[in-house]
Amino acid sequence: MSRNAPYPALGHYVVDVATGAIGAGMASDGELFQFRWTANSNLAVIQEISVTGMRATTAFAVGAIDIKATVARAYTVSGSGGTALTLTTEEATLRTNMGTSVAGDVRVATTAALTAGTHTLDTQDLGRITTHSSAGPGVAAPIIGSIYLPITTLFKADLASGEYPLILADDEGFVVRATVPATGVWNLGIRVKWAEVEPSKF
Repeated sequence: MSRNAPYPALGHYVVDVATGAIGAGMASDGELFQFRWTANSNLAVIQEISVTGMRATTAFAVGAIDIKATVARAYTVSGSGGTALTLTTEEATLRTNMGTSVAGDVRVATTAALTAGTHTLDTQDLGRITTHSSAGPGVAAPIIGSIYLPITTLFKADLASGEYPLILADDEGFVVRATVPATGVWNLGIRVKWAEVEPSKF
């Protein structure tokens, strides 16, 4: 029984990962993180999606940076590339005696955007951060180093206040995408918190 959520859960989980050094010239809306749920007997309850920092090792051209989380529905083919996260035994569980996660495919980009796979993205995003690559208003010099440092929440359900989380059924998921200016080599940190529940318990 969960102490922090108003429903019994099979387990609570968190992953906090970083992409590799994404090379220059990534296409707009490149997928950097993918979460696909494939268990038809249980549900995934997504409680939080955050980005935990971004840095450039080679400066971007001056311009806008847009990072967003988007629901992906009707998955038929998982994405590919990057690194598939290992979620075996106690990996990612918040208590040792919780069940092993049954998430179908969770992966993070390494040196380029992930191959998108086959899914239908919602037109409206769950949340986003819009920032820039210059050193400040009216400053043309691009940044090398940290572009932003605070943990930025793209989606969070305050369960104690009755907010509804993102519920994923079989072949549903979400992606984290980014659009960045040209020339930069960079990486991004991503954190996801979720629970796995029986449908009758939620």
